[in-house]
This record gives sequence, structure tokens and C-alpha cells, in this order.
Amino acid sequence: MHTWFDTHIHLLAPEWQQSPEELCQLALASGIAGMLLPGVRVGDWPGLLELALQLPEVYVAPGLHPAYANQWNTQAEQQLQALTREPQVVAIGEIGLDAVAGPALAEQEVVFRAQLRIALEAELPVLLHCRKTTGRVMDILREMEIGERIGGIWHGFSGSVQIAQELVRSGFMIGIGPILLRKSALKLPQVVLTLPEGAMVLETDAPDMIAVPDGLIQVAKRLAALRGETLEKTCQVTGDSARRLLKI
Repeated sequence: MHTWFDTHIHLLAPEWQQSPEELCQLALASGIAGMLLPGVRVGDWPGLLELALQLPEVYVAPGLHPAYANQWNTQAEQQLQALTREPQVVAIGEIGLDAVAGPALAEQEVVFRAQLRIALEAELPVLLHCRKTTGRVMDILREMEIGERIGGIWHGFSGSVQIAQELVRSGFMIGIGPILLRKSALKLPQVVLTLPEGAMVLETDAPDMIAVPDGLIQVAKRLAALRGETLEKTCQVTGDSARRLLKI
């Protein structure tokens, strides 16, 4: 039987009313048997790993969100390198550039590149965060050949068909999340129609983008309807794509 995989959920976010264990039970009850938890701040990393050690359906992508790039130092770098050797760590994320939050973009870029180098050394894919910085992020990915060498997921994608196709050609997957449910989302429905099978994975970004773990199923239903596929097919293809990329 095929199961759903959420490639981006923040189970330790303070906004939740329920415990991570309760949230996992809710997810499992909906057929979501795998969840990837990205890091945001350095202080998050030990808790994420501890949770993954307790809950077999949870995997970790430690990383420093660009909004907190000023937390980066030698100690953080060494800590992240050490974490890449843990079996529960299957990606580095969420990393990237953010023109809306955080320190100056020049500082963010130094931290982004340092984390990309760690991902390359560890041969782990990356979860990309990009807000109003698409051109610069694409330049860095091309220069360092990230897609070809390790791949990853462009989280919360809302860009153009052309950018999505270039990302997929170079080895990335497109993270399809609650943006697809918005009436205002005009580009993303076009994107999901043009991408090849296996190029998309599902995410909730809960609790930020949607309030419940099983919101993943709402996104999946919309994706299946747009592509004219059964929900079972969407489950199989997106779940297989996620597990293949993350080698789990």
C-alpha cells in the first residue's frame, strides 16, 4: 500500500496546541507515514534529531533558515557537519536567500554557500527557501552544480513554468504545498500541468501555511484534480519521488 510523504513540516513549532507525538498520530491516521522536519534555527537541531530517534516516521533536514543567518559561526558549522553523519538526517534545510527577512543578502549568501558545501560533502540533498531572490538563488545553484550533484526540493514553489522546468532538468524536485489551494495562485496550477511525472513532492509547511498535518491530503486532491490523476496515483508518485530523493 502506498503512503503519503510530507517533505516539509515543522512539528516542533510553538504554534501547535498538540505535542509532536499527537501530531504524528494524526498524520499516520491520514496515511501520512513519512515526514521531513527542516531546521530553522541552530537551537532547533538537537530537538529535531531527538524527535526523529523517538518516532520512526520522522526524518530531519537540519539547516539554518536565511532569516537567522546571523546565527552562523564556526561552532554551528561544525555542529551541522557532525549531524550529517546521523542516519535520521536525510537532507540539509531549509536554506537559501530571503529578501524580506533576516540580515543583509550578502551575509545570507555566505551562509547559504557554506551550507551547500556541507551538503555536497555529505552527499545530501537540500531544501531550498527562496523569497524574492529567485535569480540569485538560481545563479548560485548553477555555479555550484547543486542540482546535478545532489539535487533537492524547491520548497513552497510559486515561480514560473520556465524556472520549474530548469530546476527539474538540473535534478531538483518541486515542492507543492498549500499555495496550490489559493485562489490567487495563478502560476502554480500551470506549473503542475507541465512538469513530468515524478518531478513533484508534497509538503504542508505546517503550521505556517496550513494548520493541520492532514492538510497534505487537501493539497494532493487539488494536484490530482489538476493533472487528471487518481488520488492513489498521486500518492504513489509523490511518495516514491520523495523517498527516492531522500534515499529512505
